[in-house]
Amino acid sequence: MMWRMFSIGFLAYCAALPFGNATAVNGDLAFVSDTSDVSQAHIIDVRTVDECEHSALPHARCLPMDNFVSPTGKVIDFHALRWLLGTVGLSGAETVVVVGATTDNARTVGALLYLAGQKRVLMLDTPLQPHTDAPGGDTRSLSREAVFTAPMRDIHLLTHTQRDTTHQTSLAQFALAVGRGAENARIALGFTK
Repeated sequence: MMWRMFSIGFLAYCAALPFGNATAVNGDLAFVSDTSDVSQAHIIDVRTVDECEHSALPHARCLPMDNFVSPTGKVIDFHALRWLLGTVGLSGAETVVVVGATTDNARTVGALLYLAGQKRVLMLDTPLQPHTDAPGGDTRSLSREAVFTAPMRDIHLLTHTQRDTTHQTSLAQFALAVGRGAENARIALGFTK
């Protein structure tokens, strides 16, 4: 239970990243106001499976927030994250649009996809409100549909101790450092304030 609360806290920490109204470096991580001009992108819906299956954007894949926490209640590590992304057909070379019930949920998963190495990640800047007659989304596979091969961006995971600044290579270890109150732990994603 304590790890689940910590994991949720870490995911909330990801949601609190300093995106503001800024634009991303090279446009690889950015917010979009609507999804009409991203028809070639893969849609990742992070609402609950029930919400996503009931009505979603066309061709959306359901990947709820709880998929990013392991059965033991810990934040999943990069290996598990990259395997998970393969279960919705991502190799890392695609443009992805993340939509959710809240902007924070879209931002959190968008940051995780970007850190995992996804080529281009766009996040809907408003909560998703699909039409009631919209088609349902497709749930993820139990096995990989694609092998996620994009290089990770773990260089963006930084923790500062009294002695030095360390680049973390493990998402779970970074989450643990955040949970222990590491000074200035941050995910440096190239956004300006």
